[in-house]
Amino acid sequence: MTTSITPAAVLDGLGHSDLTVLVFYRGHWCPFCQSYLRELNGDFRSKVDGAGGRMIAITSQSTELAEQVQADWGLDFSVVSDPSNALATHFGINITPKAETPMADHPTEYPNGMSQTGVIVLNRAGDTVYRWAVDPTEVNLHGASDRPLPDDVWAAIVADRDGTDVAADSGRRLDPEFLAENYPEQFAAFEAWVASMSASGS
Repeated sequence: MTTSITPAAVLDGLGHSDLTVLVFYRGHWCPFCQSYLRELNGDFRSKVDGAGGRMIAITSQSTELAEQVQADWGLDFSVVSDPSNALATHFGINITPKAETPMADHPTEYPNGMSQTGVIVLNRAGDTVYRWAVDPTEVNLHGASDRPLPDDVWAAIVADRDGTDVAADSGRRLDPEFLAENYPEQFAAFEAWVASMSASGS
């Protein structure tokens, strides 16, 4: 749970589990983040647990909002607040300056910028089994879209464990099409955001 895990504890705990999956997400306001964490919370999380691993979601938002995400989205893994972006910096995750975030005018959120999305998987030895970190562009909606689906991440984990070649990537991503098909409520929120941006001329 969020109440007992700090960024320092995450780093100290590496190597204590056979598998550690770190998922960086942007914030409670992001429909793609909600959909992705909920997607990972299903069969993928069960497989990680079964392999003696653990999952941790990490955000630059406050502890209060991290706890709200865990409760509201029904997540069965820890959510860690890291406003300093120490973990994002350590693992090479892109950081968007506060002035360019959707909460630029909020006095306390994202004091050191917003960590972008990423998935880092480490084995017990601390070696990186899988790494994906978004490079925000207009094509991927400034870091929101095009995340690797859980089955492709798991295929890479299994290949590393078995010493085999990684299975061919499915080519599917958590993008607007996936959102519309599987998370219509979050897709509606995304469409409303696009409409508001168009209306404001952004």
